[in-house]
Amino acid sequence: MLLVIASLVVSGIALVSRCGGPTTFHRPCRRRRRGLFARCRDHAFTLVTITDWAGLALFGLAFGVWVLFGATV
Repeated sequence: MLLVIASLVVSGIALVSRCGGPTTFHRPCRRRRRGLFARCRDHAFTLVTITDWAGLALFGLAFGVWVLFGATV
């Protein structure tokens, strides 16, 4: 169970670490962020993207699994 929680957290970190702003082909931008709340130079004014929501959902799912099953191995 701990492996499931760890994989959800790592997946969420991978999603949140990229810019995620929309490109001209309607795909998420894969450039690295400049900071926690800063996007890449092309998407500086994008507040929240789909990758932010997906990362937040994975963190919430990991927390829910942690609360339901605990740290039992």
